[in-house]
Amino acid sequence: MPTLPLTYNPLFARIGLVLLCLLLVTAYLFYQSYRMRKARKPLPAAQSSSGQADQHLFEHSVRPGSSLLSEIMRAALILLAICIAAAFVLILVPEGTIDRMAQNLRLKSGQLPPQERISLLYLGDEAKGKEFHIRGVIRNISTQPIEKLDATVRLYAPDGSLLETAVVRMDMETIAPDATSSFHLTYPDYAGQFGSYAVDFKLRQGDAMPFKDMRRGG
Repeated sequence: MPTLPLTYNPLFARIGLVLLCLLLVTAYLFYQSYRMRKARKPLPAAQSSSGQADQHLFEHSVRPGSSLLSEIMRAALILLAICIAAAFVLILVPEGTIDRMAQNLRLKSGQLPPQERISLLYLGDEAKGKEFHIRGVIRNISTQPIEKLDATVRLYAPDGSLLETAVVRMDMETIAPDATSSFHLTYPDYAGQFGSYAVDFKLRQGDAMPFKDMRRGG
């Protein structure tokens, strides 16, 4: 009986992005503080006259190494900030919205959706003690066997945000044409953490497997 792996949690990804932002900001502030301390160092006694001091400051300010390094760090921080912001937005956007956007892009580019090879016959759940069970049954509706098919179950909080994603093995490694196969997910220590769930399928190599929803009322 497979149990839910805790390998993906959007909360951990958000915390990691925030920590990375704080680390980058701290590094930049430390570098700027270092530059200011270095610029405030007293001039040598031999250069105490105003003309010599002004010339020394001018030569120090136009030194190519310091200015170039500052510009490179500033550009790198801006680029990293944009990448982190984009990743954070992708985490916040519901996965269903991203799927619809990707489908619309495929339609606009003239790419037809791949043909369905499986149908979803049953999807149900039940609570037993502290465990929550999700079961499903699919059928191979193609003329070719399907190798190494997995079910991906997405668990959503009551407010609709994605909590966790679990990949569950089917009970058959090879599903012959017109044959059925099932999957079973067990969520331990369930206490109402999620309010809904959704399922899709993919091959173990990573390719998504479109399916027809043949459940009653589906």
